[in-house]
Amino acid sequence: MKYIDHKVIKTALGTFISIYLAELLGIKFGATAGIVTIISIQATKKESIKIAFERFLASLIGLFIAVIAFKIFGYSPFVFGIFILIFMPVCLKLKLFQGFLCTVVLATHILSLQKISVNIIRNEIYILLLGIVVALILNMYMPNMGKELEQKRKSVDILMKTLLNYFGDVLITGSVFVDEETLFKELKKELDDMKEIVYKEYNNDLFDSSRKDIDFVQMKRNQYKILIKMRNHFYRFYLSSEHALIISEFIRKVSDAIGVDKLYQEVLLELEKVREIFKNMPLPKSRVEFESRAVLFQFLNDTEDFLELKKEYMKKWR
Repeated sequence: MKYIDHKVIKTALGTFISIYLAELLGIKFGATAGIVTIISIQATKKESIKIAFERFLASLIGLFIAVIAFKIFGYSPFVFGIFILIFMPVCLKLKLFQGFLCTVVLATHILSLQKISVNIIRNEIYILLLGIVVALILNMYMPNMGKELEQKRKSVDILMKTLLNYFGDVLITGSVFVDEETLFKELKKELDDMKEIVYKEYNNDLFDSSRKDIDFVQMKRNQYKILIKMRNHFYRFYLSSEHALIISEFIRKVSDAIGVDKLYQEVLLELEKVREIFKNMPLPKSRVEFESRAVLFQFLNDTEDFLELKKEYMKKWR
């Protein structure tokens, strides 16, 4: 786990810059500009811009309410409480709660000064703008996560290949592999990590955002759900058969096709051949054989769904 990353560095640097500039520009309560910068540093560019807008709008509304309240009722802790009582519901109603805490801090300056003037209000707005602008400028730098995303993709593909190959073994041996649960948990974690990276990259691209990677992650997550369904079928197999051997061989071809786009169409064509072979095979002779074959067909249908997900993704983003 990284304790010092780009966000920590930007927060520290931004706080220093904001306070330094506030002193340089003669802005009173300059330390508050540093606080505004701290709470304005976000994980992505889009999130930073959205929160900056919400915070600025909320602060304008809040300062207006504070000025009216102090002017009419005076400068006392009780009036400050009245201000909070009015302003908080407004923030909740307008979905501007990101600006609540910042505005409250600005309002405390007016309370401590015990007076209101154009210069005081202008000073508070300068504090707000300085903190927000410094945070926005620093947040324009975001590390490229392309390599990390590619590593996650490879890891997910390897885990899916491994699981499918294990499925092929189980179809023949009838025994569930020991590290099955561990592999599924690891796959789930890698998918969650990949989703987080993809959404960060998407929200860091201000002008040319593409949902291709988002759709890819969603496709992989749906394939993961199908793998779980396929695994559950193994608890209902009663005996091995020629059908199981054929599907086992086919599953290994599906495994080989993961991460290799050109093989997907070939595997789908192979699936039709497998179905044709099954049609020409003798019917089951016992109830147990019938039930086992039914489960095998469900397993095969799930495999087709697994393949179709990638086919639809390729069709959309070819």
